[in-house]
Amino acid sequence: MKHTAIEMDVVYGIEDKPGLSKGIILAFQHILAMFAANITVPLLLSSLLGLPSSETTFLIQCSLFMAGVATFIQIAKYKGIGSGLPIVMGTSNAFIPTVLAIGKDFGIGAILGASFIGGLFEVFLGKSLIKLKKIFTPLISGIVVLTIGITLIPIGMREAAGIKTGSGSLINLFISTSVLVTIILFNRSKNKFLKSSSILIGLVVGYVMSFFLGIVNMTPVIETGWFAAPVPFQYKWSFEPAAIIAMLFMYIATSIETIGDISALTMGAEKRPATYEEMSGGVIADGIGSSIAALFNGFPNTSYTQNIGVVNLTGVFSRYVVKIGGIILIVLSIFPKFAALIAIMPEPVLGGASMAMFPMVVVSGISLLKDVKLDSRNMLIIAMSLGLGVGLNLVPEATQQLPRDIQFFLTSGVVPAAFVAISLNLFFKDDIFDDDESNEEHIYSSQVR
Repeated sequence: MKHTAIEMDVVYGIEDKPGLSKGIILAFQHILAMFAANITVPLLLSSLLGLPSSETTFLIQCSLFMAGVATFIQIAKYKGIGSGLPIVMGTSNAFIPTVLAIGKDFGIGAILGASFIGGLFEVFLGKSLIKLKKIFTPLISGIVVLTIGITLIPIGMREAAGIKTGSGSLINLFISTSVLVTIILFNRSKNKFLKSSSILIGLVVGYVMSFFLGIVNMTPVIETGWFAAPVPFQYKWSFEPAAIIAMLFMYIATSIETIGDISALTMGAEKRPATYEEMSGGVIADGIGSSIAALFNGFPNTSYTQNIGVVNLTGVFSRYVVKIGGIILIVLSIFPKFAALIAIMPEPVLGGASMAMFPMVVVSGISLLKDVKLDSRNMLIIAMSLGLGVGLNLVPEATQQLPRDIQFFLTSGVVPAAFVAISLNLFFKDDIFDDDESNEEHIYSSQVR
């Protein structure tokens, strides 16, 4: 079957190394795209548990530090560990419901214990992908990426409207729209540097506008110290069976999400499906990064889908740029005042950029599904998976009579979509399945591209 892909103009290929100054600017686009999401888990957990500001700051620094470390593990591709692709890692928001539930019932120590075990479990999944190839097919990956993109769009729109700060005020809409328009205009520039920096330019424009409109609060920056190094083993671990089981389910979902992200990245940038080594190494890197994160008081790490959107939107596929991004994350973890400066970025500024990036994830999912024969069987699987995954995510009250843990799974979007897609794909075994066999063999080829 002929493979189709997003018509993406690659500005910098995977081995390209733009100048250091350009590389830093391009890397900051990735940092700004994932920064808010990366600190969301520690912020929400701290609020739930009533932690003091000093402890909250420490958890944020640990999250930044491990995002940088996990990013290096992911792009290294050493002895089967890492995809070798320009993927940014960080604390996944998909884990928020599970982390909060565990934290509320058992404390931070149980979160770290369950996360450590879950990371080892994900390493096992990564090493077993060749045996699970009927689960991780182009059909499943496409559905997962598409579901992630669709469920991210409402988040981006809420940020753009400033629901938390102004409930759709005209100022918020003006700022987010300005950011979005700026990104669109510069993305279509014939100048390679301006095109590849479109997201950062949009964010800077929005930040400056917000400052002059008086909605930037500099107090957190002033009050934050200059130096704070992450220190491991600051909490006493516990291993609660219920917490571990809940976390294992999420690691299965995030493994599928990582495979989807890797597939979307290779398809968009190089117009080819991901190899087995890239997918296996990527999942293993996820698991190792998450287990190490637990040692450093961090939460589960995984590939960031929004950063795949950054690559697709800007055409910067350079591994060198992402390495610089990893260094920046580690530096920010040591100097929290710089991190605070980014953290205070107004919601509509990030929202405007999100509305440029998140829909690109949807397009990536559609691109993956173009490689799947749209017969009655596959269309049924796509329809049922998206219907339940997206539907329950948008209407979470439909599960309010169910136990809390089940509510978390069903309303996550990715988990029910992936579960339905995998189940139906395995259940409906007919002659149509064989039509995709050459495609699967191509994807799981042992050759390293």
